[in-house]
Amino acid sequence: MTSHRYPMKTLRGDYIRGGIGVVVTGSLLVGATTVTIFQYLLAAAAILFAGFVLRTWLRHRTVFELSEEGIWANGPMGKALRWPEITEIGLRYFSTQRDRKNGWFQLTLKNPNGKVSVDSGLDGFETVLEATASVIRISQLELSESTAENFAAAGFPVRAVAAPESTQKDTTGEE
Repeated sequence: MTSHRYPMKTLRGDYIRGGIGVVVTGSLLVGATTVTIFQYLLAAAAILFAGFVLRTWLRHRTVFELSEEGIWANGPMGKALRWPEITEIGLRYFSTQRDRKNGWFQLTLKNPNGKVSVDSGLDGFETVLEATASVIRISQLELSESTAENFAAAGFPVRAVAAPESTQKDTTGEE
């Protein structure tokens, strides 16, 4: 069994961005003397930033354990998924630039009782991808084309590459 968590260096930027958003929108909201539509918008933005900080804290507090039986998210919103019970797997890539060289992966594993999502900021994300690719090969789960391509791009091909159709002529004389 291996344990994986998000390192603080990965989460620090999210904490800073969310905290700045809460402070700026909250201070503007508190400093307002009359209630207008602008204050409602500021309140909504403050709630969104606070939710982002809460989500970051949940990621910080969650430890993912990986074993031959499945994956467990141990933390405030814990989940447990056993490999045979997984019905859907998705691997998405999010690019931060047009050239697609910078970005991150997000892996989502689902079963009828819930889902576990991790992104490539997780310490040991490659280990999780490798275990998931093994499960896909064994269980023959149906994957979307983009998920299969993303696994291959990450270095864990899960589909056999189809041989190109032969362009040679039939030499048997049969049509």
